[in-house]
Amino acid sequence: MTVKAARGALYGLFATWFGLTVAGQKLYRDQSRRSRWDKLYLIVPDWRFFAPNPGIHDHHLLLRDQLADGRLTGWSEISSLEERTLLHSVWHPHRRAEKTVFDTSAELLRFIGQHGQLDGNADPTVQLSVPYLTLLAHVTSREHHPDAVRTQFLIAVSGGYEEEDEPTMVFLSEFHALGGRPAQARVTVTQS
Repeated sequence: MTVKAARGALYGLFATWFGLTVAGQKLYRDQSRRSRWDKLYLIVPDWRFFAPNPGIHDHHLLLRDQLADGRLTGWSEISSLEERTLLHSVWHPHRRAEKTVFDTSAELLRFIGQHGQLDGNADPTVQLSVPYLTLLAHVTSREHHPDAVRTQFLIAVSGGYEEEDEPTMVFLSEFHALGGRPAQARVTVTQS
C-alpha cells in the first residue's frame, strides 16, 4: 500500500466517523430508535459527552441586603463568569467555585421542580434542602453592607454568550438574618 493510498484511507475513515457523528446526534435524541446499533455508539461521540442534559444557560447568583432601617441595597452578582483566556485551558482554579455555584443552583431548581412552591412562598422543604442551605451559606459568608441585618439571594439564568437572551429570574429566596456575623475585630498588639 502506498503512502497516498494509506492517507486516502485514513481521510475516508475520519470522514465516515464525522458523518456518523453528525447523523448519530438525531438518534441520540430519539431513544426509541436505539437498537442493535447501540454498540456502534461506543465509538461515535454524543453531542452531550458526559452530561445527560447539557447546560444551555448560565446561572447567576445575586444577593441584596436589608439594612437596619428597612432599606434594601441593590442586587450584586456573586457568581460572575470570567472571560475565558487561552491560559484557562491549562490553569483556571476559580472554575471550581463557578461550577459549584452552577451545579448547586441547578440542583436547587430541580428540587423546586419536584416540590414546587406553596402560594408564592417557598415550600419549607425547599428551604431545608441541601442545595438551598449550600447557597445560603455561600451568600451569608460574603461581605455585606455594614448596616445589613438580613440578606436575600436570587438565581437568574441567561443564554451566556447569547446577548439577545435577557437574564430571567427563576428563584427568589426569603430574607435570612445575618445576626451571627462577627463584628469588625480590633487587633491590639501587646509587647512582652
